[in-house]
Amino acid sequence: MSRLKSMVLWKSILLTAICSLAIFGLWWWGLVHSIETQGHARAEDSLAQMRQTIAREFRRAEETGTAFGSWWTAEEGRLDGPESLQSVIPFLEKGAIITNLILSRKDGDSACIVRKDGEWNLVLYKAGRNPKRYLVDKGRWVPGPMSDQEVYEARERHWYQFGAAQLASAWTPEAYRYYTSAVAGFTFAVPIRDPRGLLEGVIGVDVSLEELTQLIWEYRPTPESRVIITDPTGRLLVPPRVPGMMDPGTRYTYHLVPLSPVLMGNLLKGNMAASPGENPRLLDPDKTYVGASGPFSSKEEPRMNLHIAIPKDDLFPGQRRYAAFTFLLALAAVLGVAWALLDLHKRVVRPMRQLAEEVAAPKGDSQESMSFNSDIWELQRVGEKLHLAGRADQERKRLMDQVEHSQRVDSVGMLAPGIVHDVNNQLTMVLGQITICRTLLEAHPELQPHLRAAEGATIKCAEVLRALMDYARPDHGRRELLSLNVVVEGAASLLRRVLGSAIRIEEDLSRDIPLLFGEPVKLQQVLVNLGLNARDAMPDGGLLSLRTFRINGNVCLEVQDTGCGMSEEVKQRVFEPFFTTKEPDKGTGLGLAMVANIVAAHAGLIQVESTPGAGTLFRIEFPPSLRKQMARPDEVANTEPACG
Repeated sequence: MSRLKSMVLWKSILLTAICSLAIFGLWWWGLVHSIETQGHARAEDSLAQMRQTIAREFRRAEETGTAFGSWWTAEEGRLDGPESLQSVIPFLEKGAIITNLILSRKDGDSACIVRKDGEWNLVLYKAGRNPKRYLVDKGRWVPGPMSDQEVYEARERHWYQFGAAQLASAWTPEAYRYYTSAVAGFTFAVPIRDPRGLLEGVIGVDVSLEELTQLIWEYRPTPESRVIITDPTGRLLVPPRVPGMMDPGTRYTYHLVPLSPVLMGNLLKGNMAASPGENPRLLDPDKTYVGASGPFSSKEEPRMNLHIAIPKDDLFPGQRRYAAFTFLLALAAVLGVAWALLDLHKRVVRPMRQLAEEVAAPKGDSQESMSFNSDIWELQRVGEKLHLAGRADQERKRLMDQVEHSQRVDSVGMLAPGIVHDVNNQLTMVLGQITICRTLLEAHPELQPHLRAAEGATIKCAEVLRALMDYARPDHGRRELLSLNVVVEGAASLLRRVLGSAIRIEEDLSRDIPLLFGEPVKLQQVLVNLGLNARDAMPDGGLLSLRTFRINGNVCLEVQDTGCGMSEEVKQRVFEPFFTTKEPDKGTGLGLAMVANIVAAHAGLIQVESTPGAGTLFRIEFPPSLRKQMARPDEVANTEPACG
């Protein structure tokens, strides 16, 4: 049989070692998790930087369009030669993503400044025809190659019609494909109006998706990161830098192409994983990504959704190997702790629970042995002692029941002489009245007082006998709604006949106390026991006061005598069973113990105040009835006693 101390010692060492391994494994697991968290943070930082870059370039495009709107007003919209457009050149070098700058009058004259093969070209159209081309050379426009076949009617273009319908400068809400160009993008349209509000022309600043793509590719967090930009409808604006997107012609093919709903849904949810059948392949299905997504929604600028996916291998090389190792380590730690706890449960917790069930279960008198068995020596000894304690508790309860019954019988025996004397007196009166009635054979008015006196004596005798029988009758624990005043009055009636004329009983009963829910016989037994103790404390007579009142919502009962009182030591032990200051043949020491038990059973609180030579005060507080707290004591029906 194992000893609990040695078993717990080595198992504690084992559990400590296993927990240490678990903590070590969880630390490594947390390290891997922190790398992923850092990856998300890095993606969010890159997303914020990308937003700032795009917003900066869009603002430059807006500044360029606004500046040329001012120039238009100052120059009165003259587009007759390159000299008037000489000031355009410095603005073109500032906008990294500006592709075209178009100034078009409502009469059809236009000036198109286009980036072509890395160089800026100025093309002047007269009513959309007869183009004149100029190139930039040393900061000035110089004549370039001509082509009479070029025709550009700006008033038929989407950007012009959009700008002409606006009252102020605005971006085209969606990206579109430019006219006769392998480029798509947005246009910042600036309508030019005279003081009367009539349209004079429109300035358009084109922001190319191709230039935007090159700009975004420079801001990738890691070399293998994927950056994807879509519009709110799910069309591809900027593809990631992948082998299939390196050719400008291929990129143009996929610009403004709607992505698959599965891929778009994953991107919006932050699920950076490749979709089956995805074409083009924007994410590598063999890699695990950590990403971030968010909108670009600056005021009055094109709305786009930005997505960044960073491969975990770029953040933490060999992550899968470390993750697998830490997972196995954590799994081993969990299994070890689980085994240790299961073993402790089997050898300690389960026997202890069995002990608790044995103690809580009701024991029959015929049970002689205990089924509990454990291989732990200490637990086995505890089980045996608990079994013996249970048997002793059963014996104690049985003896207490017998003593309580004996106490009741003893109390009835003490009350019997007075009651018998009273009954005999009343019966004598009844017999006298009956004699008179027998003498007067006929009904006469003078006989009525005698008959009423006989009836009253009979009823009073019945009341005394009924109270005596109620007190002596075995109680089965039935509770009812009752008035404490009625119980006090009944007990006082009994005590007056028992205590004798030397002890005066006074009652001070409050009429506003709530009803109680309890056992009348038990509460009457409390008052009788306290009254008998008061009689023993006042051998030469005295005053016994019974008082009821209400305090803090509770019903309070006070029983006070003018007897010899108690010392502090006696007062501390007054409610202990079998404690008595009387002679061995005069008391058992169970009266006040039963009083305390009855009060506790009614959820009450009993207190004692006593000073040697100054009497004793017992104060009992009961909570009011939960069934009828607002009822008044006078609502309780006073049932007249009946003979029988």
